[in-house]
Amino acid sequence: MFAEDSLRSMWAQLRSGRRLEFSGRVWALIVGILVGFVILIEVVARLNHLRGPLDLLATDLVGRPQIGEIKIAGMLLALVCMPSRMRLPVVGAAVALELAWNTQRLIVGNAPTVGNGILFALIGTAAFAGWRLHGRERAGTLKAVGLGLLLIVMGRVGDVWLVLSSRANPNVLDEYVELADRALGSPSWAIGSVVSGTPWLTEVLSKVYVYLPVAAAVIAFFQLRNSTRDGFPRHHIVRTFLLIGLIGPVIYFLFPVVGPTYAFGHELLGADWQDVWPQQLPVIGDPAAHYYNQSVARNCMPSLHTAWAMCIFLHGWRGPVLSKVFGTFWLICTTGATLGFGFHYAIDVLAGAIFTLTLEAALTRPELGWSRHRLAVVVFGTAAFSGLLLATRYLAVEMSDSGVLGGLALIATVLAVAAAFLTVEMHPGRDRIPAGEIPAETGPMVRRGREWAAAARTWGSEAWSSITREAKKAGSTKL
Repeated sequence: MFAEDSLRSMWAQLRSGRRLEFSGRVWALIVGILVGFVILIEVVARLNHLRGPLDLLATDLVGRPQIGEIKIAGMLLALVCMPSRMRLPVVGAAVALELAWNTQRLIVGNAPTVGNGILFALIGTAAFAGWRLHGRERAGTLKAVGLGLLLIVMGRVGDVWLVLSSRANPNVLDEYVELADRALGSPSWAIGSVVSGTPWLTEVLSKVYVYLPVAAAVIAFFQLRNSTRDGFPRHHIVRTFLLIGLIGPVIYFLFPVVGPTYAFGHELLGADWQDVWPQQLPVIGDPAAHYYNQSVARNCMPSLHTAWAMCIFLHGWRGPVLSKVFGTFWLICTTGATLGFGFHYAIDVLAGAIFTLTLEAALTRPELGWSRHRLAVVVFGTAAFSGLLLATRYLAVEMSDSGVLGGLALIATVLAVAAAFLTVEMHPGRDRIPAGEIPAETGPMVRRGREWAAAARTWGSEAWSSITREAKKAGSTKL
């Protein structure tokens, strides 16, 4: 009953555009759902003889952590959101713990890494906040640490999810995607040949590709640096970033693709596919789904790296000039990296852009509420995304033969979704709208008609009152 009432209240707030206000019990419910989800993924992984997210997090805590970039991003996000007086002690504790762990690694001859100190510092900060802090300061610190840890935990859930996608789909659809991608001129082959022959460009793009979570934390700094004092903004990058990571991997189970450097290159030796990327296009007759080594994740369609980079770009453009430049740079370099390293086809990149634009259309400008217009834009974006996947799967040969027309149709689809998103993003705020709906512009004829209608209503009301009075007099007169 409590959960049902809470959901009804949340939906009413969403529809009206009011700020969502969660009670302590609702927050406990949300945390419980997240913990249950992580445990469920752990159980599914164990049943498939894989390491689950809890197992991986335990190793990150006391063993040798992997993917240190997302730990750094989690720490930066927590530092941005927590009270200013807590930042220096937390950074000092994290650095001291990292130095202690890595000194021990160097002594025994192992390479240094990052992660243990960050995790212990975040957990210790949460314990300190619950023990010694009070009121708004404690709530702000716990929320900051929770966001940082959530990013790290969901990263580990995503790692397991990718492995499960390969186990669930032994066959992949790369031949369909490669053929359909020819409508766009096969950009992965063209950009890949440039990147592979330019060492400095390879180095820059590889760093951009790997440090994407850190870039999201940079944009979060512009949006959340005053959150302790002013409260969290109604909409910020963390919401979209986490939702992309939560929803996107589900599509990998429906549309398994490994990417050109795996399917048609030499990224995985002995894969028994053609090794032609990026020198020449593969020879494909009738496309079909073929078996591919199950150690490789089916994480191409859509390109979530592009989706996250688009998220950084959109939120960057809501900030100052430096934020705009940073977001634009990251989107361009990420697109170049995904194509230039052969991790994605161009259609994957377009699908990732549509995916983020649709999610942002649902999340942006929450003060406007859930209007019919917003719902129509989200439905349109979802239909465009689904249509792109279906066309790639069932019209790959026709798209390959369509030449420039097919490519223009694909690009026009992305532009149409972007234009629809902008109708929500640039909608006039409610602070500029009188009570009720936005008044339409009226000409002199319409205004004169409204004046006549008002005069007619006044005359009719007075006439009816006069008739009523006379009737009452007649009824009260005795013969």
